[in-house]
Amino acid sequence: MNKPFPEPDLGAVAPKPLAHHEFRPDINGLRALAVLSVLGFHAGFPFTPGGFAGVDIFFVISGFLISRIILSERQAGAFSLADFYGKRVKRILPALLLVVFASWAAGWAWLDPDAFRRTGGHMEASSYFSVNLWLYRNSGGPAAYFQEHARYFPFLHLWSLSIEEQFYLIWPALMLALFRVRRLTAPAIALIFVASLVFCIVLTPINSTAAFYFLSARAWELALGALLAQREVFVEPAAPKAGVANLLAASGIFLMLLSVFWLLSETSPWPGSLALVPTIGCALVIAAPGARVSRVLLGNRPAQFFGQISYPLYLWHWPLLSYAHVLYGDDLSPWLTAGLLALAVLLAFLTWRLIERPVAAAYRRKPLAVAAPLLAGLALAGLVGSATRRADGFPGRFPPEVATMMDYRAGGAAGPQMACVESGSESRAGLDEWRRRASDFFAARQCAKIKDPAKPTIVVTGDSHALHLLAGLDRFYGDRANVLMFSSLWCAPLIAQSDWTTGMVGAPRCHAINQEVVRNILAIQPAAVVIGTYFEEFYDTESRYYPSFLKDFDANVAALRQGGFRGPIIVMGQVPTWSLWMPILVGREMLAGHGVSEFSSQNLKAESLETDARLQAHHWGENVFYLSQAGKLCGAQGCRRLVGPRLPEDVIANDYGHYTPAGSIFAVENILAPALDPILAKRP
Repeated sequence: MNKPFPEPDLGAVAPKPLAHHEFRPDINGLRALAVLSVLGFHAGFPFTPGGFAGVDIFFVISGFLISRIILSERQAGAFSLADFYGKRVKRILPALLLVVFASWAAGWAWLDPDAFRRTGGHMEASSYFSVNLWLYRNSGGPAAYFQEHARYFPFLHLWSLSIEEQFYLIWPALMLALFRVRRLTAPAIALIFVASLVFCIVLTPINSTAAFYFLSARAWELALGALLAQREVFVEPAAPKAGVANLLAASGIFLMLLSVFWLLSETSPWPGSLALVPTIGCALVIAAPGARVSRVLLGNRPAQFFGQISYPLYLWHWPLLSYAHVLYGDDLSPWLTAGLLALAVLLAFLTWRLIERPVAAAYRRKPLAVAAPLLAGLALAGLVGSATRRADGFPGRFPPEVATMMDYRAGGAAGPQMACVESGSESRAGLDEWRRRASDFFAARQCAKIKDPAKPTIVVTGDSHALHLLAGLDRFYGDRANVLMFSSLWCAPLIAQSDWTTGMVGAPRCHAINQEVVRNILAIQPAAVVIGTYFEEFYDTESRYYPSFLKDFDANVAALRQGGFRGPIIVMGQVPTWSLWMPILVGREMLAGHGVSEFSSQNLKAESLETDARLQAHHWGENVFYLSQAGKLCGAQGCRRLVGPRLPEDVIANDYGHYTPAGSIFAVENILAPALDPILAKRP
């Protein structure tokens, strides 16, 4: 395989010089635009809400450059698979291995055992170039790209590199097969483009995470670049006239900038049809070589500098930001973010100058002597990652009590009410179908069944922040009341009707489930309804913003009253939330040798307290009681982190704000029971 393939008998075709390998400053500038867009998005700059589209620009560039190499070298009778893959090894692995091992070392020092275990699995997947598949398998947790907690995955950004490497493995063999009947090359690439694009557009609203991570849903972006390469190599079109070239390039740059700065955001259905905007923009620039607009905007010295270091810059920037979040929480100061980005640029330049260039020079002299150690390093990364995963993140790095604290994930209530938690689905269905599903779900689990009619009934509804009250409700009311649960994850509670049509809140699923909850409340006529939800998400992040929640909630309470329910409705207010998980915060304090503080403000999210203040100021209406959990749990010293002397059992929260069983018991006893007991005492 390391010998050039012989030229097939194609009649008039003659070998050509490899002119198609010439360096194009405009493409280097496109790399700069792409990587800076991604950096802006990952850094949280508000003016680059669509910066994630920079990866899609990279895909088009890769599809063009790789296909141009394969087709032009094959056309000249000089293509070698061994040389092709050797050059990919030389290009990709030096910087990648440096960043991967450096990130693993940082994880050893800073990550708790569970996070380090996940990082090990991620590192293992990177050695097989299957990070995208690993992330998809774990996307039910925090591994979906746009999910807030994905920022704690230091190798998250390697998903795109895995897609490119999977493409590199498949594409050369396909191009060589098509080359034997050259007239099929363009139609075959076009067919791949169309089939993948249609699949992507259809899949995005059904399962956006799969559409985001799967090569099959991203291949069209790479094929778009390949179509341009096929045209350049085989058709050899004349360079467009200056005016046409400038129009094409200007239009392309406009489309890419439009995507990054205005058109796209985390709430956009992505990738889907919207991904056509930045990718077509990139294609227009590539199709207009020599355009003056490109020379000015993409060929200038700053753009060339960032284009030259774009690959190591992409590799370095995310682990730096990710570990800063690990250490300091969700919200990084602007100065820290700017410093980290500057450090990423410096590391990228040093990596390019001191590692990539010397390795490339050495490869030209002794390809095998360079490629073999790099491949061995890749295998070693896989072994180290696998060992880290299998060893559960090496908890022995910490004193036993600290490791136990950091890994504490207490289960909640395990009673029959747990069956009445609808966990969500991405499947598409209309409102009528979801009404049927919601009715079947609660009926099949007998969620409305009252065990003892002689006792009062409490209906609990909401999301996971209603569910975490069950341990306390079971402790204090399990023997003197019927506690019924009607819960749905990722839905705002008691919103049977809403004008909101975006996100999970406005989905037919949420409308249907809440209509079923309202129907059951009217049928049961409980002594009280208790509502728990993550109010903060309605006002905090743009992706889940729901400003009309209180208006719609009040409207549905009015509908309940009109339907005949006159009983009290108790709203358990916004819990204090933390930018790092509570067991990690307490474990770090233990590791530092300090006594664990019962109250603290460190890593406390101000948004949760602001949300509570907003909710306290709302006029909730007759017989609706808002209980401020933050008001009971917080004071001058901060907010409560422990509810007793035992560690880890008495830590208040499992994560950013969900109660542990001990936390749930404390909250019900001290916050809910004083309001609920007098209500139940009045019931005959």
